[in-house]
Amino acid sequence: MQNKNEWFINQYVLKRTLYFQSDNGFTLMVMKNKRQEILDIPLVRIEDILPEGLFYRVHRSYLVNINAISEFRYYRNQLLAIVHGYRIPVSRRRGKILLGNLDIF
Repeated sequence: MQNKNEWFINQYVLKRTLYFQSDNGFTLMVMKNKRQEILDIPLVRIEDILPEGLFYRVHRSYLVNINAISEFRYYRNQLLAIVHGYRIPVSRRRGKILLGNLDIF
């Protein structure tokens, strides 16, 4: 049975979730309707319990819904994932892996 703190694993909720952002042991969940929820669960735990293939860890502080990424853009030598207007930083190492898997470059 699901823990009451893991309500966000619901498919309906996950399809509308844009990204998760880590912040001092808490995690901010941002959804398409601009709703934000603060979860008392560390990002690493969320990454472990989410279904595989829907979200990708693009940075040590961000877990992004792959289907919500509209483009990648460089700004001052920093690769960014654009997710519904939000600019999410992508680490160099994870960016190479992600872009290699997507066959963009």
